[in-house]
Amino acid sequence: MKTREVAAWMRVEHEKVQDLANILRENVAVVPRANLAVWIEDVQSRFEHFRAHLIKHQALEEHDGYLATVVERRPALSPEVDRLQHEHRELSRVMNGIHEAVKALAPQDRLLVRDCCNRIESLLCYIERHDELENNLVTFAFTQDLGENH
Repeated sequence: MKTREVAAWMRVEHEKVQDLANILRENVAVVPRANLAVWIEDVQSRFEHFRAHLIKHQALEEHDGYLATVVERRPALSPEVDRLQHEHRELSRVMNGIHEAVKALAPQDRLLVRDCCNRIESLLCYIERHDELENNLVTFAFTQDLGENH
């Protein structure tokens, strides 16, 4: 994948994930006092959409995307790429746990609802940090001139 293609693809994919994250963040920011069953269904649906997209996004990053290209261009960055790929697996495990917890919610589960909201907010923070690390890695790999001796 060429540098411009990588940059364009990353920008589009990260915008999609960010849009879905923003909608989810708004959903969990305030738990309604009434119609909790409807709210739970909405959060379940939005979280599942977000989760499915992020899992696909991470798989594309690893198999068809820029992570392989980073290693090709800068083999010395392999340990950092491996660490980011491991984080993908960790994020998937966190998302699976939240998915199961959200799926089991009932309108009378006020504490569990709040717990799920907190877990989703934490997950979104983890993903933001992960994305920042990926962006920094790609920026370094594609813009840093290491010279001919490296």
